[in-house]
Amino acid sequence: MADLEGSIQFAYDLTPSTGPVVTGAAFTELSAWRSILRQLDLVGQHTDRYGGFAFGNMSVRDGKSDVFAITASQTSGAPELLPEQLVRVTHCNLERFWVEAEGSEPPSSESLTHAMIYHADPRVHCIFHIHSAEIWQARSLLKLPQTAVDVAYGTASMAKAVANLLIEHQSRPLVFATAGHEDGIFALGHQARDCGGLLVSYLAKSRQFDSSDD
Repeated sequence: MADLEGSIQFAYDLTPSTGPVVTGAAFTELSAWRSILRQLDLVGQHTDRYGGFAFGNMSVRDGKSDVFAITASQTSGAPELLPEQLVRVTHCNLERFWVEAEGSEPPSSESLTHAMIYHADPRVHCIFHIHSAEIWQARSLLKLPQTAVDVAYGTASMAKAVANLLIEHQSRPLVFATAGHEDGIFALGHQARDCGGLLVSYLAKSRQFDSSDD
């Protein structure tokens, strides 16, 4: 599915927002972690990877509801996160494969997967989806939970597979891999530092495995 990386698979309705969907300390923290992930090449955009599409996305729950803010589609290549690059997802319908959102740019292609996670577990308030060949290739050694190899990114099957995975693996925060979505890794937790800290930790562990093979 690499040739479809980053493309939106669902239908959506985008309503202009009256202002930034994430502000204050929440935006500052998200922006800081996005900068770190980009420096580590866990989100970004390269002409020679994934068909030139941008990769990676981040989201935060809006209060205690299933509403959440997520980075807009194809914005991971930008040097820094801007307020207008966040979209509020107000409603999702998995059966219709439909997303309703507020903002100035289309929601991430992984919006339905994020929505399924928030709906399945009220403990989760933040989700980071990154791409790391190092973590992904070491996922078995790292004992990471993973979705099946025949489950493609951005599909209803992926959203359902992730919901089942959350039932099987109850610990939070949690990092899991998507075997059918090349290099795809998700981190979810109560706060941004849960997600970011775990991803950096697993990246370090995966590099230790590489070093032990030398």
